[in-house]
Amino acid sequence: RMAPSKGKSESRVSVKRNSTKTNAKELSKSRNLKSPMSKNMMTKEKTSLSRKSDKKTMKESAVTVKRNKDVSGKKEKVSENKEDEEKDSKKNKESEKDKEKEKDKEKEKDKEKDSEKKKDSEGEEFYDMVGKSISHQQWYHGFMPREDCEEFMKDIGDFLLRRTTVDDKPSFILSVLVPSGSAKVLKCTHIRIDFKNGCWSINDGVNRASLMALIKYYMSKPAKYSSVPGAFLKNAVKRPDYYLVHENIFVGNELGRGAFGTVHCGTLKRTEGKRDETIDVAIKKMKSGDGAAKKHLLEFFKECRLMLRFNHPNVIRVYGVAPGNQPVLIVLELAGGGSLKSFCKKNDPVPVFQLVNFAKDALRGMQYLQTEKIIHRDLAARNCLLGKNSELKISDFGLSHRGDSFEIDKLKSVPIKWLSPETLTKGRFSHKTDVWSYGVLLWEIFSRCSSDPFPGMNNAEAKVAILNKKPPMDPPSAIPNNIRDAYMQCFVFDEEKRPDFDGLWKQILPDEEKDYRQSQYYIAKMPLPPTSIMTTTMANL
Repeated sequence: RMAPSKGKSESRVSVKRNSTKTNAKELSKSRNLKSPMSKNMMTKEKTSLSRKSDKKTMKESAVTVKRNKDVSGKKEKVSENKEDEEKDSKKNKESEKDKEKEKDKEKEKDKEKDSEKKKDSEGEEFYDMVGKSISHQQWYHGFMPREDCEEFMKDIGDFLLRRTTVDDKPSFILSVLVPSGSAKVLKCTHIRIDFKNGCWSINDGVNRASLMALIKYYMSKPAKYSSVPGAFLKNAVKRPDYYLVHENIFVGNELGRGAFGTVHCGTLKRTEGKRDETIDVAIKKMKSGDGAAKKHLLEFFKECRLMLRFNHPNVIRVYGVAPGNQPVLIVLELAGGGSLKSFCKKNDPVPVFQLVNFAKDALRGMQYLQTEKIIHRDLAARNCLLGKNSELKISDFGLSHRGDSFEIDKLKSVPIKWLSPETLTKGRFSHKTDVWSYGVLLWEIFSRCSSDPFPGMNNAEAKVAILNKKPPMDPPSAIPNNIRDAYMQCFVFDEEKRPDFDGLWKQILPDEEKDYRQSQYYIAKMPLPPTSIMTTTMANL
């Protein structure tokens, strides 16, 4: 076939184009020929559409305004919260700073206290060292209390050196007996010796590098501290025989603790006649370095003074006191059998005959104390010890008082269950109140120390029972008849009708009544402390 010619194809394309143009023209004409109603409809549609669009824009703008308000409110809240947080953080920082400042102040105070303690400890150590350096001098009496030292001085010029605490600081005190007004009236004056710039002095211009040198100076020349011309150190007062030195005492294991310190077993080297011996002892060691040390020291020596004259097989005796340095020691007889309460626990059940022996031993010891005019005030099983042969010994005289009776205003830290009615109501103590306590001790003994008195009762309930005008506790089943009668007599409410220990002796120890004086003679034949101890303590008491 032959291909179509080029001219024919081009003519066909032009015809098509012309037809499309005519169609477009016709459409435009038809649109232009529409009615005016259609135009109005068109405008209305346009206006409605514009109104709708306006409403949409209004709503959208309102929404955006709300959103903006919410956002701004949130921003304001956030800013307020931030401000509050900043304020709180500032306050916290300030409070933390204040706390840090307070902590720093407390640390500074603690440092000051530590430094003061160090100074005090250094001072104590220094004074201990000086005390040891003069411990061989008989005129140095260590921590012996002022009241005791004054008893040793009799004549003008009598002097001694002692150690004490003044304004919570260690000090050496020179005690001298001087005339007061007239030569017949004597008084004891106490002068503090200061240590400054490496020298000792009593603020009269005289300084010496050692205490020994200062004492020697005043022994040869008058001292300006006295208002009486010519007063000087003449007679060095020697230490009493019961004064022990630490070097002769070995402190062993701890046995127990008390209000003022600890109790230990140990040994004491002493000279008996012409020979030296070492004996087993108990040692009371006083607490050192606490605020109430001075008061405790006085109580410590008071107990020692009372015990120095004791000499009975059923009462713990004292060998002496070591006040030269800290800690101050009291050396006592060692009770080899331990405490009554521990014995009853270890040997349960204790046979009745042994319990009877305990009751009799306690009566012997308390009757002896009554003859010595000593009110124990704390008689109880806890304060009863046993010797090597299981003999009972009365101990712990920390609350004891010399005399027949006395009263106190307020009862503080007292053993309620062992106290008599007159003690609870009037604060009165006497040998009859010790008899009431002995009755409670009998209950403990024949109950084999299985519990404290008034089992199941507290102190308030026990007090009501004691003041009920009837025997507060029924006698234990193990108690024999003769001791049962004495037991009931111990709890007579009226102290005037209550027997003393002599009366109880007749009931519990009738077989010993005829040998009573012989038993006293036996006691008198026991080895006594040196005569100087007895005379000195008699004067003190």
